[in-house]
Amino acid sequence: MTKEKEFKIDPSWKGVIKWGGFSLFAAGFVLVLFILSVFILQPDLPLDAEEVLEDPLAPTYLFLLAAIGELFLLPAALGLYFALKDFNKTNMFMATALWVVAVPVFLASRGLIISLALISGDYKDASTETEKVAYLASAEHAIETQSVLSAMGLILLSVAFIIIGFVMLKGVFGKRIGYLVIVSGIFSIFAPFAVYLEIPDIISFSGLILSIFWELVVGVKLYKMGKEV
Repeated sequence: MTKEKEFKIDPSWKGVIKWGGFSLFAAGFVLVLFILSVFILQPDLPLDAEEVLEDPLAPTYLFLLAAIGELFLLPAALGLYFALKDFNKTNMFMATALWVVAVPVFLASRGLIISLALISGDYKDASTETEKVAYLASAEHAIETQSVLSAMGLILLSVAFIIIGFVMLKGVFGKRIGYLVIVSGIFSIFAPFAVYLEIPDIISFSGLILSIFWELVVGVKLYKMGKEV
């Protein structure tokens, strides 16, 4: 396959590809910041409702950071679609659809935790035990719902990664990156079930690290492709 055929991109979409690349790189970079923040702040995971209501600062910061990174994934999906659609339009359309659905699911899940900061003051000011129990129940419900939505979003995104990885094997980014994307998707898809299936934490963490690596690399390449068209 010639270089000209590999990089045959509609010039009218070059801006989407360029800024999609920038967004993908930004999503990977924010993920790095998120991991570093977890190591520095060392919050209790999974979150404890009472601890979040007593001190919502760290959880709010972490989940807001996660939401920012996940928001960057939306233009990134569009950039990848227009860069790879000519290799397999059907697969890229399906992968992009899954990816686009995953983003608002992620944002909704993060919003539930961020919203707990708004009722933290009311919980602390509660004058009766009954009121405190009501706030705790609400917080526990928000945390459990967040876990479910986060798992759904991660599964959708992981499947999208796997599909896109197979499309990448046909060119542009190289087979090594394609296989890397596939493996990151396979590792990540099991993360929501790690506790129930007794999957080692290293599997989920490896999926996270691989995702960071390919998002940074592909993000830079996408940005350059958009500028060169």
